[in-house]
Amino acid sequence: MKYRKITAVILAVATAICAAGCNGNDNSGTSSSGDATSSGSGDSSMTSDNTTSGGNSGTAQAQFTFSQVAMGGGGFVSGVFATSEQGLYYARTDVGGAYRYNKDTQKWESMSYDISEEDRGLLGIDGLAFGEKDPNKVYMLAGTEYFSNGKTCLLYSDDYGKTWNRTELTDMITAHGNGMGRGNGERIAVDPKNSDIVYVGGRTGGIIKSTDGGKTFTALDMGTKTTTSNGNGICSIIIDPKSGDDSACTTIYAAISRTQEENLYKSTDGGATWNPVADAPKGLYTQRMKYNGDGKIVITYASAEGPWNNNRIDGGVRTLNIADDTFTEINPAKKSFGDVVIDPSNPDRMVACTENIYVPQPNGQFGDEFYVTTDGGKNWTLLNEKMKMSDGGVEWISTASMHWCSSMAIDPNNTNKVMVVSGNGIFTCDNIWDESPEFYFFSKGIEETVPYDIISIPGGKLVSVIGDYDGFVQDSAEEYGMVHNSVAGSMSGLAVAAKATDIWVKCGGSESAAGFWYTLDAGKKWVNVTVSPLESGNVAYGGYVAVSADGKRFFWAPGNDSSIYYSDDQGKTWIKSEGGVGSKKIICDPVNPDYVYAASGGAFFYSEDGGKTFTQNMTLSVFAAARPVVAPGKEGVVYYPSMGLQVSTDNGKTFTRMDSLAACMAVGLGKGKTDSDPYTIFVWGKPTNDDSIGLYWSEDEGKTWSKVSDDQHQFGGPGNGYFVVGDMNKYGRVYMSTVGLGVVYGDLVQ
Repeated sequence: MKYRKITAVILAVATAICAAGCNGNDNSGTSSSGDATSSGSGDSSMTSDNTTSGGNSGTAQAQFTFSQVAMGGGGFVSGVFATSEQGLYYARTDVGGAYRYNKDTQKWESMSYDISEEDRGLLGIDGLAFGEKDPNKVYMLAGTEYFSNGKTCLLYSDDYGKTWNRTELTDMITAHGNGMGRGNGERIAVDPKNSDIVYVGGRTGGIIKSTDGGKTFTALDMGTKTTTSNGNGICSIIIDPKSGDDSACTTIYAAISRTQEENLYKSTDGGATWNPVADAPKGLYTQRMKYNGDGKIVITYASAEGPWNNNRIDGGVRTLNIADDTFTEINPAKKSFGDVVIDPSNPDRMVACTENIYVPQPNGQFGDEFYVTTDGGKNWTLLNEKMKMSDGGVEWISTASMHWCSSMAIDPNNTNKVMVVSGNGIFTCDNIWDESPEFYFFSKGIEETVPYDIISIPGGKLVSVIGDYDGFVQDSAEEYGMVHNSVAGSMSGLAVAAKATDIWVKCGGSESAAGFWYTLDAGKKWVNVTVSPLESGNVAYGGYVAVSADGKRFFWAPGNDSSIYYSDDQGKTWIKSEGGVGSKKIICDPVNPDYVYAASGGAFFYSEDGGKTFTQNMTLSVFAAARPVVAPGKEGVVYYPSMGLQVSTDNGKTFTRMDSLAACMAVGLGKGKTDSDPYTIFVWGKPTNDDSIGLYWSEDEGKTWSKVSDDQHQFGGPGNGYFVVGDMNKYGRVYMSTVGLGVVYGDLVQ
């Protein structure tokens, strides 16, 4: 994803979540072993058809299929890979797990649906590699510094990533899939002669080696400190495929993300001993290394580790002759370069891309440069003025560029085809050697946004707000929508007037940009409110918003303030509400404009005068600023997650705890089976007869529950947005936020 400060959600209710695998055994010496326990399938097309939810469960397992709301890319794909198998590609992302391309459906499919909430940090993929001769064997280095206590694991699969085993490596090395340098690579190298021999580099801890397919590891002594000041550590490993048949004679190069000292090391005995490569440039940061098939390694260099801090005019491309470790500059330009690919049938044909260099691209946006050579780098041709770009059927991408181009891949089965990553997805080109090659967006199935809110409007559209790319409006979850035409960056809050559903409000922004917007015509035109409600006059931004049922009063609790404000003139003037201090969530009654509800980290509030004053409910114990939910079309019915699920039928004055739930952290309501049936209730929590936290639903107003999620479909939990929302137009559909898998949705199998 683009650089952002992501704050972990702190749950008030202690949740005992069963983590799959990642339990390391303490072995003697330098060897570490993890229990190779299966964590289930990451196949996005799998249908949950279990009859029980596992563990001590008395809850029936519902049958749901799962997918992700079609927005189209949206986040940084940090690595892309083409294999020897026709049409088989892999991709890794910084906060949204990894994907495998399905040539039959022509769609990328997530391999990371099975990640539990406790292990959500494993959605940050810091390296990926596979067997050259058997690409069904996949290895991923997973971990995110600020999630899951910094847990680092090797995930390994022998069935194309449909099922995974894992070995915990936290005590040996660390990973940070969303850290600086996350586009470098790869930190994993698989011996091309034996796919069970794997080398893994850490941001700390140096290099470790496995000879049993990732089950156990031994630390390698490189004879140098490998922890770096930029936190990037070992940033790239490559194996000479022509080195001896005996793995003990394997030649390996490993780059360390540092300058002003030796930063490239070589081993000719399978990692037993290492020596610095004397002539490696000490003033540049290694980005990626590729073998050219002819005894040389092609290396890209930049002024910093990237992906966004290396745009100085410094860097380039060099070849390293393995025979004598001499370097030759073949720079297309003195700029920071992200990656290079080489035609496997002709080492003189190469494509190189810059990283974080902003120049005009064919669609009028600014992004990286692309170069081709057909003579081994003696001469390069800049493609930016020759190439074409298209959106690949995702209309909003026409306003975006190919940028942060840290990784490229060339298809060995079709050397006209190259793929390149971007801060918003993957682009590909099927005619790279033509005079006028055409790049097109190639991210169908990849959804890597960080969602903060979504609303299903009864009889209307699906509206969302997300990090980085504002939000989307779409007719259905299956069809690509249009990005909000405000294009205002990251949004944090969204609301729709219950009785005037063309009136929407949202908030976001930053310290330098006013953060409130509204539309009166269902998103056709957004208006940015520039008047700050803050008494200091400082810019207000972020937080949460609400709008009265009739659409006449706007509410805003800015993220950089502790008060609630309201406006009756569409933001021309603001008035501070009395009470409700510290509220992080606000929602208006769907029938009576006089009632407004709010929640802070320690209190629930209600207002009887249209939000002018708020009264704290002194009988309700609140431990987190969970989002209240109101019953559609009903006055005064409020659901609030706190010590289970609390329900009010008198406008928030009193609440009754729902005895059927032992825990509830998020709640949402959806359409009933028929117009005469009660609305469905979805929760992220657990019933009293179940010990498993997950997604559940009830069709009888909470008397009984069925489990929606299962071990194979956990999605890392509700992530940053921490919402569960039922669809108001389709019975049996539920939406849930995630850390980086966008908005996932489940459909009842009927």
